[in-house]
Amino acid sequence: MKREVFFEFIRLEENVRVCAVDGITGIEVVTVVPASLPQSEAQKRALNKLLWRLEREGKGTEEGGNIPDRPPGKYI
Repeated sequence: MKREVFFEFIRLEENVRVCAVDGITGIEVVTVVPASLPQSEAQKRALNKLLWRLEREGKGTEEGGNIPDRPPGKYI
C-alpha cells in the first residue's frame, strides 16, 4: 500500500505557502518558498520536510505503506 501525501499551495504575494499532510498519520508540515520556484520543486521541498518529520517522530513506513519518492499528490 502506498502512502498518500496531500499538498496545498497558497500564494502569498511573492511567496507560496506549501503544506504537506501525511494521509495516514495526519502529520502536517508547512514551508514557504519563492513564487518563482517551479511547483514540482516546491512540492519536493515540502515532501522532504514531511519525511524528516515522520522520521523524527518515528512514524515512517511501519505505519502503513511506502513513503513515495515523488508522490503524485492531491491538490486542494
